[in-house]
Amino acid sequence: MRLHKAKRDFGYDINIAPLIDVVFLLIVFFLTVSHIAQVRVEALSLPEAQQGDKADEVSDARIIINVTEEAHIVISGQKRSTEYISQLLDREIQQLGQGAVSVLIRADRKVAWKIVSEILQVCSQKGIMNVGVGVIEPGQSDISTSEE
Repeated sequence: MRLHKAKRDFGYDINIAPLIDVVFLLIVFFLTVSHIAQVRVEALSLPEAQQGDKADEVSDARIIINVTEEAHIVISGQKRSTEYISQLLDREIQQLGQGAVSVLIRADRKVAWKIVSEILQVCSQKGIMNVGVGVIEPGQSDISTSEE
């Protein structure tokens, strides 16, 4: 009786199925995050400013309030009221503290200043002094989605 010895194979196999899964999940993650970032900022025709200071830093804690040409207040892609802004600022002050809350108001150049003034009054009542207004430099494109 003759016994056969099993041949030993010392090669390595690389299983790429988990790698494909991880790459797919990363693609889905980055697409979702980029969509959420775009929802915060509406495409508006911002007013021009001859002078001003550029924002030092744009943090995720900054509240971005958009005012459309139709005078709708939009926050994170949803129409809101000044009462909602007041409640939102109260929540942010409780979470972050008085000095850490910052607001960026981006209003279309055709909207009445009265609406922006109401938002500024709400911020002032809550004691928030770090409030900015989104503008463009003269000569920039008319429709802006950037944060100034």
